[in-house]
Amino acid sequence: MTRTLASKLAGWRRSLTWQISLLFALISFLVIGAMGFSVDRMLAGELLEANDALLFGNMVLVRNRLARLGLSEGILTSAQFVEELGMAYRKLGVAVLDEDHRILRASDDFNIPASALPQQALPIEALPSRVDGAAARELHVRFSDSSRQWTAPDGRWYQVVLGRLSLPGTGAGAQPQTVLIALSYDRSLPKELLARYRRGLIETLVVSVLAAAALGVWAARLVLKRARRIAATAGRISASALNERLSLEDTPEEFLESTLAFNNMLDRLEDSFKRLSEFSSDLAHDLRTPINNLLGEAQVALSRPRDAAEYRAVLESAVEEYERLSRMIENMLFLARADNAQARVAPQWIDLRSALEKILSYYEVLAEERNIRLALEVRSDTGGRARAWADELMLNRAVGNLLSNALRHGPRDCTVSVRALARADGSAEVEVVNPGVGIAREHLPRIFDRFYRPCSSREGSSAGSGLGLAIVKSIAELHGGRVGVRSIPGLETAFTLSLPAAGRS
Repeated sequence: MTRTLASKLAGWRRSLTWQISLLFALISFLVIGAMGFSVDRMLAGELLEANDALLFGNMVLVRNRLARLGLSEGILTSAQFVEELGMAYRKLGVAVLDEDHRILRASDDFNIPASALPQQALPIEALPSRVDGAAARELHVRFSDSSRQWTAPDGRWYQVVLGRLSLPGTGAGAQPQTVLIALSYDRSLPKELLARYRRGLIETLVVSVLAAAALGVWAARLVLKRARRIAATAGRISASALNERLSLEDTPEEFLESTLAFNNMLDRLEDSFKRLSEFSSDLAHDLRTPINNLLGEAQVALSRPRDAAEYRAVLESAVEEYERLSRMIENMLFLARADNAQARVAPQWIDLRSALEKILSYYEVLAEERNIRLALEVRSDTGGRARAWADELMLNRAVGNLLSNALRHGPRDCTVSVRALARADGSAEVEVVNPGVGIAREHLPRIFDRFYRPCSSREGSSAGSGLGLAIVKSIAELHGGRVGVRSIPGLETAFTLSLPAAGRS
């Protein structure tokens, strides 16, 4: 039982719907509770102020009535006068007392014992002619000792105000007499009113919290409906169905950015799967050609008995195909290590002129076979020695691939130029330019893809593996640089390898 409850609580904590509904309920509870508490305090203060105004106002009425009837103890202690004062307001009690707090006359609603009366009496003559809310607050502060609250044994709650009134003496030379007038008000009705309000507030609070929680569940499900649509779309996606996209027409503004990101991700996935499919097809073709050559030569050699020279010729031909397969596998392994950040770069300051001269000397024999001239130009913005911050082996491989590509695609009797520029900020650029037919514009965005060849046919595929430019791009990215291509059809093609300054890779 405990495990079941714990698992349910854990599930609720992970549920966004329950979190939103609880948040709605908490906000509703706090807002309505704070408003109800504030109204309760204001209402209690207003009722207390109204009670003070009622009691002090009736003291003023007593003073005014006695002024019309004449001040005498007989009038004050008459039953008719006391009852008329008590009938002036419902639940108002009146009592007339002597200076020793002995009750001389009291109305039926006056239930306050003499011991519960205030010890100090306020002078009735000091009361203003009109008592409003502001005057009641001032009198409450000024004559706080003349007002008192008392709770009866039956739980009824009273507020009492005691006033002092001076009467003239009845005979010649007689001293003035002082009588006390006590007014009590049964505050049970305001108390019941506050209690009913608080019960109503609690009921409203409970209903509001439940309604807010239900509204939160509905709102959460409405909001998450879009997320479920994304999940449903993702569930329909497979390698053979990558054309699914989320509609932007009915997408809320808050989900527009995530929907666009999701659609862009699907675009990238579709493009990646397309390239992977093409890569697999190209890889199968490039592996099939040397394997078929090896198989064909072996079958021909074994078709009849041959002498040692013929078998040697077959093996020498096989070695060339094995070398080609070895280079292809080595290139693919290098690209795989570069993609997984396993290829380590050990950059150092390299003298560009010295490094490029070595590379060009390596390709001089191949260039002479095609009657192609190699030209080298090295410059520095500072006028000093041109240097680059790079891994020497990787730089040699990248420039070698670009130079091999230029010799392969350049026409006979042309000049292939290698230009290097060392900038003042420490960065460097190496550009390899060859004249020729150039590369069509539609092929430029994919020229650095693996096994991608601009020609639509497979002719000439044996001349290169289709991985050379992809390796150049990977080497540039490992250094934190980039590689670009510029081609003018029918004129020339230029590949530029950009290397960042030290510390920026």
